[in-house]
Amino acid sequence: MTLCLGLVAVLGGASLVIGSVMLRDQEANAARVQQFDRFETIYAAQQAMSLVRRYSGQLGNAIQTPNRQQQDAARKAQREAKASFDGELLKLSGADPISARLIEEASDEIDGLSVRALDSATSGDPERAAPLLLALQQRIDLVDETLQTASKREQLRTGELQAAEHSRLKDLVRLCAAIIGGAGLLGVLMTLGIVRSVIRPLQATTNAIRQVNAGEIDIDLPPIRPDEFGDIAVALRQFRDQAERLRRLAYQDPLTGLGNRARLEETLQRAIDRSRQTREPVALFYVDLDNFRAVNDKFGHKAGDRYLCEATARLHRFMPPGALLCRHGGDKFTITVDGLDAGSALETPLREQADCLLRGLAESYPFGDHLLNMSVSIGIAVFPGDGETAEQIIASADAAMFVAKKNGRNNARFASAQLTGTMRRQLALASEIRRGLERDEFEPFYQPVVDVEKGLVVGAEALLRWRHPENGLMPPSEFIQVAEDSGLINQLGELCLIKAHEQAQIWAAKNRRLRVSVNLSVRQVHDGRILQLLRGFSSAPGSRERLIDFELTESALLDSTEYSHTMLTEIKRLGFRIGLDDFGTGYSSFSYLQRLPIDKIKIDRQFVTSMGASKQALAIVSATLTLAQNLDLGVIAEGVENTAQMRQLRILGCKLQQGFYFTRALPAADFEAWAVAFEENGMDAHATAVAAREPVTVGIR
Repeated sequence: MTLCLGLVAVLGGASLVIGSVMLRDQEANAARVQQFDRFETIYAAQQAMSLVRRYSGQLGNAIQTPNRQQQDAARKAQREAKASFDGELLKLSGADPISARLIEEASDEIDGLSVRALDSATSGDPERAAPLLLALQQRIDLVDETLQTASKREQLRTGELQAAEHSRLKDLVRLCAAIIGGAGLLGVLMTLGIVRSVIRPLQATTNAIRQVNAGEIDIDLPPIRPDEFGDIAVALRQFRDQAERLRRLAYQDPLTGLGNRARLEETLQRAIDRSRQTREPVALFYVDLDNFRAVNDKFGHKAGDRYLCEATARLHRFMPPGALLCRHGGDKFTITVDGLDAGSALETPLREQADCLLRGLAESYPFGDHLLNMSVSIGIAVFPGDGETAEQIIASADAAMFVAKKNGRNNARFASAQLTGTMRRQLALASEIRRGLERDEFEPFYQPVVDVEKGLVVGAEALLRWRHPENGLMPPSEFIQVAEDSGLINQLGELCLIKAHEQAQIWAAKNRRLRVSVNLSVRQVHDGRILQLLRGFSSAPGSRERLIDFELTESALLDSTEYSHTMLTEIKRLGFRIGLDDFGTGYSSFSYLQRLPIDKIKIDRQFVTSMGASKQALAIVSATLTLAQNLDLGVIAEGVENTAQMRQLRILGCKLQQGFYFTRALPAADFEAWAVAFEENGMDAHATAVAAREPVTVGIR
């Protein structure tokens, strides 16, 4: 009788405890459901605003064309996308009223700005539409930033809910342990069947709770039974399903379904932590698509998305078994491989796996009537050796991928201490460049272009210099490549262009109309924002003439696409001239003259330097001048270092020259003083002065 009463008391207490746990579980489930609904609402609003951004961009492009039908269609699509977003915003106001109010203030102005921009275009004044479109883009950016902030806030709430759930589960573990102890004490006196009916479900439930508490995803759930343990099993299933849905939203790339950057860093760090115990190396393949930008430029972003999905499918097919594939961002993917055999021969299987990926992705990809070539550059980093943390391993693999891309693409490179050290130095320099931009430490110097027949300074080339607070005056050779690699070249190029235009206007106001040449990078050509900047430039005072010329190198044009041709044509239509720098050093110089809207060419300094000793160089210079004359192109010889070169070029018919024979690049004030003195004294006096001093050595531009 005592045994039965004790059993009833224990089971009754257990029932009360389980009932309390179930009640708290229901409350937690309700909180998770509300959290998930808010997450879904914000995500839907982000998708709707993405459509508004896309069709607003199409409206901006349509405004630049005189096609009214295209403008109306773009406006209609934008209006429909805006209506869809307003519907999602209404839902958001119930879930997140603070964010909704901020978004509503910016959203209300989108239609008005669009209508005003479209009216400006249809009234024949498209230039007035540019600031309206810029304001429209700012409102859209504000909405996106607010939605991203709301999403991050919900992610923080998700972490708090999970932490609370883990705490609750810990309490449940303690309570279950107490139940197990009481049931075990009484179970000694009960039949073997009763003991089994209690112990087995308790073991399964405890194991599942421990797995949940450890943060594991694959949980061995106990079977559902028609008793209290069955209710616990149902609660665990509900928790697992809700946690998995929230985890997908926080850790999954929406386009490819792969893990995102956060998932990579978390998984890689766990693999590194295991590796410290097991001594089994962990490898990271950093994969970058070689020609993704060209696909986007030529076929549009939808085609780019399909291209990324195809690359994802191929990487899945050819990556090592058991590896984890993530999308690190843009066209970059990572493959994490752990549990490798340690040893000196580790590089061999990793090289074979990389070769398998290169071969698997090299197959052409049919897209409509086109056949796209797909290739990748791969960087490989291994723990231990190439870093101590997930962040360091990713940086090392990224550095190795960068070297692979520089070495011709479609190949793989292993990370090394030298590579990672170089990468860290480049990252530090990139950080200094950003700081220098903020502090206005960059300044264009100007090297004159001289008409040697008239003895006049007719132009200048703007060459950027960095007044570094510690290293002094730095030439572009020490920072331009890092700016290219870090994506800062656009900001440097725009700064140089704006300051050169302002200086040309100042000189023109003093009746010195000099054509100022500015180097244009391929990134600026691909970035359509330069057109907005150029449309805001004014002509020379008292004239409609544009005083800015652009110069592109042949190496930059190697990646030229139809989009690049369209951009250069539009730049020329706006009144700016385009020159081809370093002419003759590339393999397709003549094809560029035929395909691109070139106004002038620059004879490369290596031919000018070699004229006196090489008949071939002299013949190339002479042929270039004849070709330019027949094509009605301007010609400038750069790198003129001495009197003999100047005179030889003058005899050949090249009257526009540039180089250290005249002067190196100077700050604007010094340039102006030099030009005045040069024109007052004349070419003969300058030649005499040059002959009297030591020969000028070739320096850094």
